[in-house]
Amino acid sequence: MKVVFDNFKSCNPRYFKEKFALDSFPSTCFAAQNNAEVIRYVESHTDAIGIVSVNWISDKADSVSNNFLNRIKVAGIAIEGDNDPGTTFYKPYQAYIADQSYPFTREIFCINRQPYSGMAYGFSSFVAGEKGQRIILRAGLVPATMPVRIVEVKH
Repeated sequence: MKVVFDNFKSCNPRYFKEKFALDSFPSTCFAAQNNAEVIRYVESHTDAIGIVSVNWISDKADSVSNNFLNRIKVAGIAIEGDNDPGTTFYKPYQAYIADQSYPFTREIFCINRQPYSGMAYGFSSFVAGEKGQRIILRAGLVPATMPVRIVEVKH
């Protein structure tokens, strides 16, 4: 099996190095130039697994991702150490990321070091607010605070 990353300078290879305590990758791992190249490589090589970020595969309204999702399969991942015949494999869906069933997750932080109210403060406030969290939700990621929707049904 060959493992293809989007780019060795992206967060994905770094994440896997840290998760599995690797100093370097084996010769079966290499990097493409971008996510689109990873998809093209996986399409044409049945012995390859491509590593891309979840937002590339989670937007059902995105015609680009819908186009390639019809041609490739998203792999389900089992929890480490679960080798039973009835093992459950989890795909990178928001629900499995939120309940931590999907094993390849990480937290993302917005750090603002600006000591006064300016553009950076405004941006971090926006991201942490309801509209920003809805954008994160729409991108296929799991927001820190789930937007609440109250529905009242009258009989």
